[in-house]
Amino acid sequence: MDVVELILARSDVEDVVRCKSVCKSWYNLISSNYFVKAHLKRSYDNNRQHGYLRILLKWGIIKLRNCMIVDSSNGLVINKLRNCMIVGSFNGLVCISDNEDELLLVTNPSTREVRKLPKPYIKYRGKVCCSGFGYDSLTNDYKVVAGFNISEHHMRFQVLSLKSNEWEFIGDNNNLTYNCSSDDLNCGFSYDGALHWFVYDTKKEKKVILSFDLSLEKFKEIPLPNDTDYVYDEIDRLGMFEEHLCIFRSYDIFAINRQIWVMKNYSCWELVPLDYEGNKYGAAINAYTLDRFPDNTWRLCNDYQGNVDMSCQSWFYISYPIFVRSLVSPYPCGKPKKNTNNKSEEVVLKWIIALMNGKADS
Repeated sequence: MDVVELILARSDVEDVVRCKSVCKSWYNLISSNYFVKAHLKRSYDNNRQHGYLRILLKWGIIKLRNCMIVDSSNGLVINKLRNCMIVGSFNGLVCISDNEDELLLVTNPSTREVRKLPKPYIKYRGKVCCSGFGYDSLTNDYKVVAGFNISEHHMRFQVLSLKSNEWEFIGDNNNLTYNCSSDDLNCGFSYDGALHWFVYDTKKEKKVILSFDLSLEKFKEIPLPNDTDYVYDEIDRLGMFEEHLCIFRSYDIFAINRQIWVMKNYSCWELVPLDYEGNKYGAAINAYTLDRFPDNTWRLCNDYQGNVDMSCQSWFYISYPIFVRSLVSPYPCGKPKKNTNNKSEEVVLKWIIALMNGKADS
């Protein structure tokens, strides 16, 4: 890389986007896949050095501060857009589901690009009970996964790739069901090219970790820690510690049992020591907040600083995806060009029809 490329690769996303207007050569450089990947690598390196930033919805911060607005008539929490949830985040892209408006979209809040996705195609009644968003390194594509409970003992899954923009059936899983609860997050966690969920195996009568390989598009079960120190509890949750999948235990919103198991590979879980130097980073002490604006763009509002120790804030951050600021576009095949001739073609067509009817002006 020459000096200009090195400087731009180290610059913030907003500055780089503005530099596109400097000249054509800079525009072509910044728009190239080569530069986007170089800038992304730099962002990940900064995350590792300064702590793993997470992404969460702005109104979710209300829960962190324990100042929820409650409707006294029914006890329900009143939050702005409380039906929205982050499905997942990868390489600076964030997938968001809005159950109230039945919207599914992928956005890069740093560049403010937003792409609306089609709704999952289902021939039965029901709604998505678990979902996930991740990256397929084999095809250089991003995929959204939606899972449905067909019955108490049967789940069905569909997948959409950003390149195809079409939903495809990927399989039924018998003896599995996803038990949603009020404090549960139903997004899959992306690790090592696969998405992961805690699901209930009705045959084994216990919770298991279901993994979906985004490249092979195949499911498999991931074994829980095989250790005398680990005994599964209903309050166990999946999360991300540093860049690894983890199991953590939360007894309530105000405290966390500092027993965190990290999966180093698919056959080895390690218990994180309490005095581990990386605790202050691995537990995610910082997070970006995301908000929707009137122009239907999603933007990063601010950084939210939590406590250094693994406290209440860290519990929420562990359960949210890692986020890096990037130039990656939600359109891997390029953004479709708007047909600017539609309006003029419509005017010409109307004129021809009027001419045939003898009503057009000469």
